[in-house]
Amino acid sequence: MSVQMACTARSPISRFLEMGLATIAALLGVAGGALAADDASNDKDKLRLDTALAHLEAQMPLTSADHNALKKAAMQRQVSGLRVCGDPGNLPLSDINRAGYENKIIELVAAEMGTYVTYFWRPYLERGITRQTFDSGDCDVLLDLPAGFERVLETEPIYRTTYVLAYRSDRGLKIKNLDDPQLQSLSIGTYQTSGIRMALAQRGIRENVTLHVVSHNADLDPAAQPWRQVQDVIDGKLDVAAVWGPFAGWLKTTKKEPLVVQPVNLDEDDVPLEFDLAIGLRKIDWILKYKFDLALNAKRTEIERILLDYGVPLVQCSRCIVAGDLPSHGTYTRPIDDPRAAYAKAAPDQKVDRARLEDWLKSGADINQELVNAVLAGDLERVSFLIDKGADVNKTDVEGYAPLHVAARNEDAKAIEALVTRKANLNIKDRDGYTALQHAVLRDSPAAVRALAGNGADLELRTPAGVTPLALAILESKYKAAIALIDAGAEVETSDGDAKLTPLMLIAGSEDRELTLGAGVARIEKVNPGDPGPLELARALIAKGAKVNDVSSTGVTALLLAAAHNNAPIVGLLVQAGADRNFKSPQGLTAEDLAKSNGNTAVVSLLNLLTQAGSN
Repeated sequence: MSVQMACTARSPISRFLEMGLATIAALLGVAGGALAADDASNDKDKLRLDTALAHLEAQMPLTSADHNALKKAAMQRQVSGLRVCGDPGNLPLSDINRAGYENKIIELVAAEMGTYVTYFWRPYLERGITRQTFDSGDCDVLLDLPAGFERVLETEPIYRTTYVLAYRSDRGLKIKNLDDPQLQSLSIGTYQTSGIRMALAQRGIRENVTLHVVSHNADLDPAAQPWRQVQDVIDGKLDVAAVWGPFAGWLKTTKKEPLVVQPVNLDEDDVPLEFDLAIGLRKIDWILKYKFDLALNAKRTEIERILLDYGVPLVQCSRCIVAGDLPSHGTYTRPIDDPRAAYAKAAPDQKVDRARLEDWLKSGADINQELVNAVLAGDLERVSFLIDKGADVNKTDVEGYAPLHVAARNEDAKAIEALVTRKANLNIKDRDGYTALQHAVLRDSPAAVRALAGNGADLELRTPAGVTPLALAILESKYKAAIALIDAGAEVETSDGDAKLTPLMLIAGSEDRELTLGAGVARIEKVNPGDPGPLELARALIAKGAKVNDVSSTGVTALLLAAAHNNAPIVGLLVQAGADRNFKSPQGLTAEDLAKSNGNTAVVSLLNLLTQAGSN
């Protein structure tokens, strides 16, 4: 299926739920003897690839066999062109003249892949970076995304770099680190939305800081590009620029400017100041991902040369294409702040008081957008004030979200309660047809789920793909939200799609998603070993009355699904709960037969042990 077809076809979730008997059989391996021992190797490869692609379209977890099939396909696949989203004005990364190092790297890699690049120019700082690019079909590739960016599939990380302090080497300055007292009095420039600005603010460095504000038209106004603050240091307008390392490294290396470029990634343990950067693709584009990985590795030396030529500070990274040599901080483990805590820590100039808000409204500010902004900030006093002034609590913003959607996406249970008290519609749908409860599920936020469910949100209202919130939680591996839904009274015996798969069947056919070093800071921060997984969710479903021997319309049970996916813990739970081990698929295979045919040794061993225990 082509990339564009993937964008315009039915939802992957709906495709999973609409699969017929033949497709489910292929996914589970229940075709059994469909391939004779003497079948040609290429026929087997095709079936393995078809199975992997079916898993992708259905948003089912990929098995090792799937990954192997996709990698093999990548080696053989010809790419007919790369449609790349490029930033038209953000040197030294990218510009419309293709003069940035991102442009050089992607064009080098495209040549290695035997193809070419066409650009769709769009500022990366605008909102909706994936929705207005991937979802709209304008491009297939995003450049220089932080590893772990959850909305996309990413290549292997290409390099790791860091924020820096940049100052003239001929000024006699010698700054030790971010805690150096000199930074309290020097004039400092930094970017409006940056980690280093937050790190400075936490040290009380605010009054002497000049902010470079976000601009969406830096291609038309080069003075608005973030690297200009480093130029202000060179020109004597600022003492120090606290900026993204590539901006300073570029001016020092290519412009031969007298700069000290001092990495600060080791100076801060709470706010991440170093990041791995990768190429982003659509979630389904695994073959293209592996094609990129092959090309990136083949051009490792040339990519490193490009980065060094542009002066990019390269931090040590064992998993990156370019290893780097600057010391690395490593994993950050700080807890995520809630919106009110983050707002409380904000600089005074970033807080909105009553007088400032009144002035904005008198000057023509959109009161409904200000309500959304207040919800984003978790400022409940401002929320109440704006609703009293006439803001529409159910008005959607330019992105199609009502305030309640924003609160749910922000995982802010208190804001949800405040909005519901002011007559927010609990079941209002956003522009894409999703409710606040469904957004809370996608954020895996039990607090938001409880706040919405406790106030009467419809627990069975289906998504645009036709699945219930509970099914959505299971399909998206949002297990905390799923438990919260079950506790709130969500139906556990509903079924979804033509295949009539119950929640227990869905979880039985799932696999734990591994969190690797590539998960990125944001995901690592959220990890709690005590969080529920598939096994705990299966237990909760059974405890609430889910029937272990339900049969789908295609003739499979939860036990067959668990056995096919080598999900040994759930196999054990189901058998213990009374699942029929002798039930056969339409092809005449038991759970043990399925496990053997798929090489699922853990399940085979467990079933043998259970058999032995039962005979004693």
